[in-house]
Amino acid sequence: MMETLAHFALLLVGAALVNNILLTRFIGLCPFFGVSNAMETSWGMAGAVLFVMTLASTATWVFWNWLLVPLGVGEFLYIPAFILVIASLVQFVEMYLRKAAPSLYRSLGIFLPLITTNCAVLATATEAVKPGFFKMNLAYGFGFGEAVVYTVGVALGFGFALITFAALRERLEVAPVPDVMRGTPMAFITAGLLSLGYVGLSGLFGL
Repeated sequence: MMETLAHFALLLVGAALVNNILLTRFIGLCPFFGVSNAMETSWGMAGAVLFVMTLASTATWVFWNWLLVPLGVGEFLYIPAFILVIASLVQFVEMYLRKAAPSLYRSLGIFLPLITTNCAVLATATEAVKPGFFKMNLAYGFGFGEAVVYTVGVALGFGFALITFAALRERLEVAPVPDVMRGTPMAFITAGLLSLGYVGLSGLFGL
């Protein structure tokens, strides 16, 4: 029991921090830079990605193992099948936010429907069913529980990196930064320094 819990804990930490999808794997950077100029939008995007990514990976794991693989069509149909699942979930989130949180819906703008084509969501769903597909250091097959824990870890890592970056950008708005460095240049420098911090975790716990 303890070994199982330790395995899941390491999987969660590895997905969230050691192999952070934004700052060590550089996947899904468009919303990272696009919505991180305000904390409210960053929290909203983090929550939307957590919801979509977790349900998408859960659904695609079932699709892959119970439908695509038994039918022998997994290798060439998994991308359109996964995108269809992700698009359906994004539509659900979009309709919910439009009704329940219209201000957040407007502030997220085009980046909300773009979750459908967010490579971080598709990459995580693919890794959950085909570990090692992107040649990262994930070389073992996932069961259903492992796929869910891995996906939650990736989504939490995505949200933590996004919110941290947004907090830093808000502080930099009132910091004595030279005018020539304000805005995008300082955002890229800050993202690079954050990335160095995450890359420094590489090899932690053998992950």
